[in-house]
Amino acid sequence: MVLEFDKTQVILDSKSGTIENAKWDETANFDVSRDETLTLSLYVRNVNGFLTPAAAGSAPSGTAAPASAGAGARSGAVAAAYEPRKHQDIFLGSCKVVPEWDTRKSVDDWVALSWGSGKVHIKVQFRQNQNVPLTIESFELLKVVGKGSFGKVMQVRKKDTSRIYALKTIRKAHIVWRSEVNHTLAERTVLAQIDNPFIVPLKFSFQSPEKLYLVLAFVNGGELFHHLQREGKFDLNRSRFYTAELLCALECLHGFNVIYRDLKPENILLDYTGHIALCDFGLCKLNMAEEDKTNTFCGTPEYLAPELLLGQGYTKSVDWWTLGVLLYEMLTGLPPFYDDNTNEMYRKILQDPLRFPEDMDRDAQSLLVGLLDRNPKKRLGANGPAEIKSHRFFREIDWKKLMGKKYPAPFKPSVASATDTSNFDKEFTSEVPTDSVVDDYLSESVQRQFGGWTYNDSRLATTVGREEAGPGSVIG
Repeated sequence: MVLEFDKTQVILDSKSGTIENAKWDETANFDVSRDETLTLSLYVRNVNGFLTPAAAGSAPSGTAAPASAGAGARSGAVAAAYEPRKHQDIFLGSCKVVPEWDTRKSVDDWVALSWGSGKVHIKVQFRQNQNVPLTIESFELLKVVGKGSFGKVMQVRKKDTSRIYALKTIRKAHIVWRSEVNHTLAERTVLAQIDNPFIVPLKFSFQSPEKLYLVLAFVNGGELFHHLQREGKFDLNRSRFYTAELLCALECLHGFNVIYRDLKPENILLDYTGHIALCDFGLCKLNMAEEDKTNTFCGTPEYLAPELLLGQGYTKSVDWWTLGVLLYEMLTGLPPFYDDNTNEMYRKILQDPLRFPEDMDRDAQSLLVGLLDRNPKKRLGANGPAEIKSHRFFREIDWKKLMGKKYPAPFKPSVASATDTSNFDKEFTSEVPTDSVVDDYLSESVQRQFGGWTYNDSRLATTVGREEAGPGSVIG
C-alpha cells in the first residue's frame, strides 16, 4: 500500500489476510502545510516476475491477480502500455480521500477504489500543531542524494512525524558571490505557490545566518535520465505518458507566468508509483506574461531553443521547444540535433533539418514538427498549451483523468521503502550526511535580501490515521 499526501509517500506492507481481504493495522502521520488530498494505491508484490495481468490465470499457488487487472480494465493508449516487468509490483487500484480541513471532522468510512474493484476502510484525523520554527536540528540526516555548486541535497527524516524529505542546503555566501540571489529566491517563490501533481512541492523553508534550507518531498524512483540511460530509449506509450504529464506541469507554471527554461531528463524524477515529478527550479523566470520576452542565456546546450541561441529574446514558447527535444530523446535515445562538439550542435539547432527514424510513429513526428518549429510564433503551443493537448498524438488521453493520476503508470521503479536510495548515484549516497559548519560573515544589508525566505505555514498540522479490520483495510 502506498499512501501519498502532497507527494510524500509512505509504503506499508499488509500484516495479515489475503489479496482480497488484506489488513495493515498501521498509523502514518503527514505534515500538512496546505490543503491536499490523501491518495491510496494498492499493489501486489511481484518479487519473482511471474505475476502479470496476462498470466494471472496461471499464477502459482498463493498468488493471485484481481479480475480488474484484466485487459478490459486497461483500455486506452496510456493504460495499454502497462506491462509489468520482473520485480515490478502489480497495480490493484486506488482511491482518494479529501479531509475536511476547516471543520476538522475525521473520516472513518469505506471508500471505493476508482481504478479496480473493491473498497478500503480508512480513518483520517486532522489536528493542529503549534507553529514551532524549524531548524536543522528538526531533522535527522540520513543520506546524501545529490550535490551541486549551490550545496547538497540530503535525504532526511523529520523527527516529530518521521516523514522522509529531501533537504536542499544552499550557502548564502556562494549565491551572493555568484550574483544568484534572485534565481534562488525565485526557486523558493515558485515552489511555494505551485500545487500540481507533477511538480515536486515545497514543504518548508528556513534559514540560518550562513545557509538557506529547502525541504521538499523526497521522490525516490530516480531521475528520468537514470532510467533512459539504462534502457536506451522508451516505447511510444511510455514516452507519451511522460510527455503528457510534463505538459500539464509546464502548463501550470505558465499559468503562474513562470518560464521553466531547464527541462531535461536530469530534472525529472519518478515517484514510487511511476508518475513524474518536475524538480530544480533554479533557472525559472518569474513574472512573464504571454508576450513578455527575456534575454538571459541559460539552460542545457542540447535543449536550447534557436531564438535563445540567436539572442533575439524569448517567451514561454522556449519550454515547448525543450518538451519537443525531450520527447525526441525519449523515443530515439538522443536529442534531435546532438553533437559532441557544442558549437557544431548549436549550428545544427539553427540550421539542420529535423530528421526521424523510419519507424517513428507518424503522429509523434507530426507533434515534433510542431514543437520544434524554429519560429517561436508558429511553434505549437505559441497560442497556449491547449493546442498541444488537442494534437492527435494525445487523442486517447482524458486530461482530467491524467491530472487526477488515474492512469496507471507504464513503468514503476523498483523501490523498497520511503527511505530507499538505490535509484540514486552511489557516489553521493556513500558520503556521510552532515550539515557542514561554515564561518561566512554576511552584512546586515545582505541578510535582509533573504528576509522572505521562511515558509512554515501557520496551519502546519498532521493527519493521523488508524486502520480498522475489513477487506482491503487501510489507514490514512
